[in-house]
Amino acid sequence: MISGQDWPLRSADKIVKFFEEHNGTNFVQYWNSKNHGSHQQNNLDKRNQIYFPIKLIGRKPWQKIIKRGWVEFTGGYNRTWKIFERKQLGIEFYFGSSWWALKRETIDWIMQYITTHPEYYKFYENATCPDESFFHTLVMLSPYADENTDYLTYLHFQKGANSPDILTEDNLQRAKESKYLVMRKVDMDVDDWFLSI
Repeated sequence: MISGQDWPLRSADKIVKFFEEHNGTNFVQYWNSKNHGSHQQNNLDKRNQIYFPIKLIGRKPWQKIIKRGWVEFTGGYNRTWKIFERKQLGIEFYFGSSWWALKRETIDWIMQYITTHPEYYKFYENATCPDESFFHTLVMLSPYADENTDYLTYLHFQKGANSPDILTEDNLQRAKESKYLVMRKVDMDVDDWFLSI
C-alpha cells in the first residue's frame, strides 16, 4: 500500500527480491487501543466509538473544526458519554499505519470476510481515519494475526504532529540507510530535486 507521495529507496529489482525472500509475511504495524495494551481509552478508540456523519469526514478547515467540536461534545478524546456511543461490531479494534504489505492469503481472507460481513464495511463509512484501522482489525481477526512484522515505509514525525514531515533531498541519504523500501512524504512543490534523479 503506497501513495503518490511515496518515493522508492530501492531499485525495482531489489524490491521484488525483498518480497520474494519474505514470501508469506505480513508487513503491518499496530498502535495500542483500549482493546490492546494498556486498556485505557485514547483518541484512536474515539475514531470508531462515535458516529461521524459523512459530511464531517474530510480535511477542509470547517470539517476539522466541527469534527473537533463533535468529539468534545461527546466526551472528549479520552472518554465517550454512553448516550453517544454508537452500536459496536462486537470485535476488538486495532489501529496502525495505513502503509502495509499483506500476503496473498491474508488478502484473500479479508475479501471473503468483507463479502460475508457487509456490516463491517458499512460501519467504517462513519468512522474517521478508517485507513488506520480497517485493515489492521481485519488482519487481527484473521487466522494470520500472529504473522506480522513492522511496516516498510520511512517516515519522520515532529513531536506531537498528526502528519509526517515533507521530506527533501537532505533526508534521502538517511532514508536510504534505513531498513525501509520507500519514503514519504515527497512533494515536488516543496522540493523538485527528486525529478533530476
